[in-house]
Amino acid sequence: MIKEVIMYTVICDGCGKDSNYDSEYSAWNDKGYAIDCAENADFIEHEGNHYCPKCYQYNDQDELVLLPQDNLFKED
Repeated sequence: MIKEVIMYTVICDGCGKDSNYDSEYSAWNDKGYAIDCAENADFIEHEGNHYCPKCYQYNDQDELVLLPQDNLFKED
């Protein structure tokens, strides 16, 4: 039998990188755990969006700065 199931992953709203890109897992069955794993991969959530480490930085005043993205995520 094949059964459809709902799984979760976090995708960067800046470049499209999947938070599980470098993981042996592609998704999780718990939405909260998917967010926790993304945060462990240095993703952040800002105003309802998620960003990978290549799409943000902090300035000298420790304020979040979103970096412009010209290209969608491509494998390195």
